[in-house]
Amino acid sequence: MGQKTEPFDERLRELFGADARNEGPLAASGAGRRFFGIDLCRPLNPEQVAFLLDALSQFRIVSIAGQDLEAFSLAHFERFANHWGAPVPHPNNFMRGGKPAQQDGDSDGPFELIPFERRTAAGVNATFPGQLQCLPHESPAVLVVSNFRGERSAAPARVTGGGSWHTDIEYEPLPIYVSMFLAHKSPVARDAPGGNWVQAPDDDKAHPYYEGSDSELMRLRKCLPLNGETAFADTAAAFAALPPTEQAALEQVQLRRRLNEGDQGWLAPLVRTNPRSGIKSLHSPIWASRPRVRPAVEVEGMSAEASRALLDRLEAHVLQPQFRYDHLHAPGDVTLWDNYMTLHNSPPIKSNINSLDDARLLYRLSCKGEPVLSLPRRDPPEWLAAHIPGGYGTPPEIIGIA
Repeated sequence: MGQKTEPFDERLRELFGADARNEGPLAASGAGRRFFGIDLCRPLNPEQVAFLLDALSQFRIVSIAGQDLEAFSLAHFERFANHWGAPVPHPNNFMRGGKPAQQDGDSDGPFELIPFERRTAAGVNATFPGQLQCLPHESPAVLVVSNFRGERSAAPARVTGGGSWHTDIEYEPLPIYVSMFLAHKSPVARDAPGGNWVQAPDDDKAHPYYEGSDSELMRLRKCLPLNGETAFADTAAAFAALPPTEQAALEQVQLRRRLNEGDQGWLAPLVRTNPRSGIKSLHSPIWASRPRVRPAVEVEGMSAEASRALLDRLEAHVLQPQFRYDHLHAPGDVTLWDNYMTLHNSPPIKSNINSLDDARLLYRLSCKGEPVLSLPRRDPPEWLAAHIPGGYGTPPEIIGIA
């Protein structure tokens, strides 16, 4: 795919129709494209899929705007996700060995789906009955992301801090390739100072991070959006901005990642090259992206202290404003990101809400493995068993949905 906008737009209209158009870049770093006029209720042909795969490989973040939520279902969403990889059941939707799968410890215990009535969606549906309900689904691959769950209370709303910068499931030998959100409801209340949804938390504590990072890195980590956006950092642009000698040195770096403390772990490259675009990026250049849940990583050949110093320095580089982008979700938008080429973070969130104006509801799917131009996927059962919890594969009725 060429860099020039005109041929890019011509190809977009040729593939998706005269009304198709794009906006971008969305970020100062050059990342991000927003597409209009693409109806994901319709099955995609191989040429259309290849175009979107190329777009993500070049722009790192792609938003396909304006799906009609009266017609576009979570089955359509999961069918679309199958082009990007095998959808992965989210740990919130299943148990391992009788305990939550997201919890630290043995992750090889028996796989057991959590009944739908005990999942987040059931609680979400109880909050605003008759006003806002989850799109119908039972797929374990769909993560419901919301700031409300269960019956409303008289207690005042409160603001919780954001999360930690990370990529999705980088702690397994085969990490998540692409993740995507479908936005259902975005908050419209803007009663905080500055006309924002929430006020920035007044927090000088290290949590959720470990103590010991310098103050500038902590400031960059906690500079998060205030209107329910998803925060991104462009690790491809950040890598490209480094001196060539440092790029060459980092391309030799291997990180030892572990699922649990005491594991032998495995080596994974710090720098990855996108096979479609050839763009190089830093993959999860963070010493401890899931503090107290997954072990910190080590740079092969370095001590724990030297590993932290190197990775803290790289994280501070990546989180600089010129590589940051805060994506505001609009209902009906499907937004994808390449986990090898970006970091992301959840924003401060208003919880215990009583008004629909404060409601934030999204659905997330994440995919592993190779993309495919045509469906159904043909992932070997032994590959699914090795990399996808429960060996899950999207049912044929979802792939064939009209």
